[in-house]
Amino acid sequence: MHVDLPSLLESGVGDQVMAVCIKPYTGREREMWDIALNNYQQLRYTQMPRLHFALEGCLALSKGWELPFHPLVASLTWNGDNPYAGGIGSQMDLTDLGRKLVKQFTRENTAIDVSHLNDRSRKSLLQLGLPVCATHCNARALCNGHNRNLPDEDIVEIARNGGVIGTTFVPEFLEDSGSDATIESVINHMEYVAELTSIDSVGFGSDFDGVGKLPRGISGAGSWHKVLYGLENRGWSNKDIDKAAGGNWRRFFKLDKEFSG
Repeated sequence: MHVDLPSLLESGVGDQVMAVCIKPYTGREREMWDIALNNYQQLRYTQMPRLHFALEGCLALSKGWELPFHPLVASLTWNGDNPYAGGIGSQMDLTDLGRKLVKQFTRENTAIDVSHLNDRSRKSLLQLGLPVCATHCNARALCNGHNRNLPDEDIVEIARNGGVIGTTFVPEFLEDSGSDATIESVINHMEYVAELTSIDSVGFGSDFDGVGKLPRGISGAGSWHKVLYGLENRGWSNKDIDKAAGGNWRRFFKLDKEFSG
């Protein structure tokens, strides 16, 4: 496990997004859906860190299953396609059902995540002009080995509409040879996005507990101080570190407004 309560508290994490994804559990989808929602129901009112429900792939919705909470953020697909859009590994485009769903999500203040869409679906979604984010993607210009990473033009378009790109710690998304990935690799991608757009578009999208291996120097949520020190050592100001460490996400998700009293 990369995430546990003691390490979150030790690192001073204020908000933790918990993604529910049932697609990998072939034959056990409904079981995993019920377990995840039950766990979230029990934990959702914790004071520190505040936990937020994310929907990674809308397979459950296509099955007509109940969604008892509005997700903070949702991606239409996981790695394959579904009735809404084409995911990584698919050539399918955004569908009419997908367009309808993202507009519904936007009305309900659920943010749209492009992280698992293929290039075709993602570009069609961006053309709708909605505020979207990439919760865990990196810059394709620095690491072209995985098609989950974003081309420059898509990073610019996401930022133009106020979105945030969360740099993920997945080694293969950081370096073409994943074994070379380090904390410095994480910062390289963050600086690239900041220089291409602005510091207001940069965030973290660690994918803790969603990946088997992590970059050298990072073992889980207890390693946040090392990552933040790495930013400081590169000359980032306290203000910019605060934005990257959570401020930009809280602004995009409107969390400060939601919890202001």
